Parts: sequence; structure tokens; C-alpha cells
Amino acid sequence: MTDDLRTIERKFGNLSEYSIQVNQWILKPIGAWPITNSTTTVEKITSRILTVVCWCFSLFTIIPGVLNIMLEKEDIYLKLKTLGPLSHWCVGGFNYAVLLLRKNDIHYCIEHIRTDWKMITKSEDQQVMLKNAKLGRYVAGFCAAFMQGGVFCTCLVLGAFKRTIEIGNETMAVYTLPCPAYKFPVQTNPTHDIILGTQFLSAFIASSSAAGAFSLATVFASHALGQLNIMMTWVDEFVNRQSRDENNNACVNKIGIIVEHHLRVLR
Repeated sequence: MTDDLRTIERKFGNLSEYSIQVNQWILKPIGAWPITNSTTTVEKITSRILTVVCWCFSLFTIIPGVLNIMLEKEDIYLKLKTLGPLSHWCVGGFNYAVLLLRKNDIHYCIEHIRTDWKMITKSEDQQVMLKNAKLGRYVAGFCAAFMQGGVFCTCLVLGAFKRTIEIGNETMAVYTLPCPAYKFPVQTNPTHDIILGTQFLSAFIASSSAAGAFSLATVFASHALGQLNIMMTWVDEFVNRQSRDENNNACVNKIGIIVEHHLRVLR
């Protein structure tokens, strides 16, 4: 085992955790990380509580926003202007629901990655897996940082500062919200600050859902790519050895290993 592999194994406990750590960071705060046999009772309860809290915050933003479009906005331009931010929360809620419904499939894929790290023991093959794991981590981390940063800045600009409007001959400074809410007195404090805080949190949940789905796809795809590269290396080694080795039993066993691994990667 190379020094790079030893360092990562000492730091993370095992190499498979290095591959999925960023996914855990994104999904655990919103209760979307799969529950496994090793999950403690406290972690299971915490995950369920986080799920309920996340749905409450999300619906607290989505429902008043929908009512605002349906019952308050009469100008089509204002409706479309409100629909833009609201669509982020709606799509985020859909992503969140899909992540929760597909927890078992996500758990299966994560266990698949952990098993692959246990099965592959050759140092050269582990280096290939590590290279693809690093790629998956970097892309997932960049996606999460970009989405969270962009949404946070947008909410900050749209909700934390007053806007100047003209009503007749008067000029007034008023508060606004990232997603307009129906019948809430947003011009008074602490009402505005409370609603703005809930919209910040719900925006974080929506962005984490999208970033979590993308990061899972990235990590799983990069891991599968690494497994295919390893399988190609095995095929090349088999062809080169076949010209020198006359042991038919050894050849049959090697072919069986390659075929089984190919089927495993395809699953």
C-alpha cells in the first residue's frame, strides 16, 4: 500500500469513507442520509426529527408563496417575478422527497462502494479507485459550495436590505423577502426577521437536496468509471499472461473473476 493510501486510511478509518464523506456532509443535516445496521438509535431519532423540521420549514415558505401568486398578485408580470424564486423551493422540495423515497437504493449503492473497496486489495487497483474517488469528491464539493453560496447571496440581497419605492409623490424604504409571502406583515420587526430566517433555512434545505442528488450521481459515476478502468487493466493482464501461461484452469478462473466484476459494475 502506498503512502497516500495509508494516510487516507489512517485519517478516515477506511478508504471507502473517503469516497462518500462529502455526501454525508451534504445529506446528514437534512436527514436524507440512509439508515444502516450500524446506525445508533439516537441517530435514527435525529434523522426523523430533521426530516420533519425540514419539511416544516420548506412548506412554511412554499405554501404562502403559492397563495401569494394565486390570491394577491393581479399583474402577470408580478406573478412571473414571484414564480422565479418560488420555483427554486418547489424543485428543492421535489428533490428532497425523491431522496427520502430512494433511501434504500442510495444505501444499496453506498454498500456497493464499501464492498468494492474491501474486495480490491491490489495497490495499483486501489490507486485507480482513489483517483476517481478524488474526482468525485472535488466535483461534489464544488457543486455544493457553488449552489449554497449562490442561493445564500441571492437571499441576502433580496431579503436583508430595504428597497426604495415610490408611491405617488412619496418615497418609502420597505423590506422585501426572497420569496413573497401571503398576508404576512413583513414591514415590522421581528416578523420580517423571523420569516427571512425561515426562508434562509428552507433555501439551505432546497439547495442541499439538489446538491446531494448531484453529488451522489457524481460519486457513484466516478466510482463506476474506476471499476471499469480496473476491469480493463485485468483484461490486458489476462491477454498478456495468456500468451505465456498454459494453465487452462487458471485462465478459466481469471475469466470468471473478470466477468463477475463486469456484471457487478453494470449493476
